[in-house]
Amino acid sequence: MTDCNCQTTPVSDFTVSGFNTEAVSLRAETQKQLENVQALKLSVCVSASYNTSTNKICFTIPIYGDYCINSPIPIPVGGELKACAQTCGSIIPTGLKATIYLQGAPIYTVVLWGDC
Repeated sequence: MTDCNCQTTPVSDFTVSGFNTEAVSLRAETQKQLENVQALKLSVCVSASYNTSTNKICFTIPIYGDYCINSPIPIPVGGELKACAQTCGSIIPTGLKATIYLQGAPIYTVVLWGDC
């Protein structure tokens, strides 16, 4: 640790100084610079399965896990299902929504969590 030549940037104690206009202005400037950054944006299509006894379509979204939703329509035996999901928001995801496709045609869109 003694060989570290790290530069430290002091962080204000906002409980003492409050959120002055300089801090708010800096935050707005930073957000503007990062406006088109989509570092945590996820968009993926995965296969889905249908359980006739429960009327549920189930699929797994990488990172976010397993989901099962009620099917809006009966799925024919042998019907090809897939779920395409994408995060909502910019740098930090505010939600996750998915569109279910049957034989390549969209049949249902649902917000899985959060706000989209």
